[in-house]
Amino acid sequence: MSMATKRVPPIQIASSATIADLADGLDKPVEYVRRVLERLERCKRAFGNAQVRIAVLSRAECPNYLIEYVREDSKTLQRTTHQDAAYSGSTHRELGTHHIDAAGMWSPEEMNITAVSALIGRLRNPNAPSSRFSNED
Repeated sequence: MSMATKRVPPIQIASSATIADLADGLDKPVEYVRRVLERLERCKRAFGNAQVRIAVLSRAECPNYLIEYVREDSKTLQRTTHQDAAYSGSTHRELGTHHIDAAGMWSPEEMNITAVSALIGRLRNPNAPSSRFSNED
């Protein structure tokens, strides 16, 4: 039986998924999340905060992702989200800006840098007692 016939159909990523939702199915979960965290930390240094959304039209085992930051207008307190850069989930190299604008590409649900840090802690030490918030949706 050839390998080709055993191909598993690609996992459909839920339209509002986050990295945490996909963590169990990632190719190398700790490595993937660590690389995302590096990109988040770079954005936070530059802009003061950082969050990440995944491309729901990419591969569930290494989804592409978009790093963003939020700016708040000091007068109106209006918050606006700005894109920093999109990255390939398999190579973690920056993608062209046309990827950012692709319609229907990005999950509406983001994870901020704190949430991603907590996630990598859970992935590195899955048997640690989790916080009391971990089971809440």
